[in-house]
Amino acid sequence: MTFRRLVVSLVSVCALLACSDDETIVALNVTAGADVPVVDQLHVTITQGSHKFVHDFAPPVEPAMGDAGPSIQNSFFERITLPDDFADGDASVKVEAQHTGGAAFVPPLMSETTVGIVEDGAVAAYVTLEFPTAPPDNGGDAGAGGEGGEGGAGGEGGVGTGNAGNGGEGGDMAPVEEGGAGGAAGAPSHGGTGG
Repeated sequence: MTFRRLVVSLVSVCALLACSDDETIVALNVTAGADVPVVDQLHVTITQGSHKFVHDFAPPVEPAMGDAGPSIQNSFFERITLPDDFADGDASVKVEAQHTGGAAFVPPLMSETTVGIVEDGAVAAYVTLEFPTAPPDNGGDAGAGGEGGEGGAGGEGGVGTGNAGNGGEGGDMAPVEEGGAGGAAGAPSHGGTGG
C-alpha cells in the first residue's frame, strides 16, 4: 500500500467515524492509473438485490506538471450516504468514468467491487480505474497453405486402323498449377489391314 493510499484511507476512516449513527455510508476509495486523463464525472451505481442507488460526482483533478497535462487525482475518496432501503448484506459497487453529458470512455474506464453493507454503519469500498490492457499484437500467424490438387488422369493411347495405323495421341496436359500429368503417347498399330 502506498503512503498516499494509506493517508486517503485514514482520512476516509476518520470521516466515517464522524458520521451519525443512523446513516448507512459507503466510503468509496478510488485509485486511478497513471494513464487516466481528466474525468468529468464518476457514475457510481450501488446495487443490493432489487435496490439500486446512483451517485454522480466530479473527481478531484491534479494540475498540469511539466509536459504532462492535468489528470484525475490518482487517489481520493467520496462519502456516499445510502437510502434507508439498504440493509445488512453484500452490495455491488460499480464505478464508471464519464465525459461531460454522461458519455462513456472508449475503451470503457470502469471498476467494480462487492462490499458488505452495514445498516446504520459505514463500510469502505476500494476500486481502481485503469484502461484495459490491449493483448499483445503478434501480427497474427500465417495460415497453413492448402494441399496441392490431385493430378489429372493421363489420356488413353489411340488404336491404329486402316493402312499404316498411326499411334494414338498423348493425353492432354493439365496446367502445371493443378498438378495434372500428361498421358503417355499411344502405341503404333501393328499390321493394320489395307482398305
